[in-house]
Amino acid sequence: MCKYAYYLTMDINKIRQLTSNKDKRVTMMFNDELWSMFKKACDEQGTKPTPMFENFILSYLEEKGLL
Repeated sequence: MCKYAYYLTMDINKIRQLTSNKDKRVTMMFNDELWSMFKKACDEQGTKPTPMFENFILSYLEEKGLL
C-alpha cells in the first residue's frame, strides 16, 4: 500500500512537504499500557509510531478542512 494512500483526496505534494524535513520535536505523555498497546499495533502493521501520528494529524486536518 502506498505510504500516502489514506490521503488520495489531498494534494500529494503538500503531504510530502508536511511529512518530510521534520524539525519539531514534541513530548507527549501516555499511560504505559496504552503506549504499549499502540506500539504493538504499529509493530504488527510494520510501521512506527511517528508516521501513525502523522496519519492521525493529517486525517484530522483534512476533516476540519485545513488541508
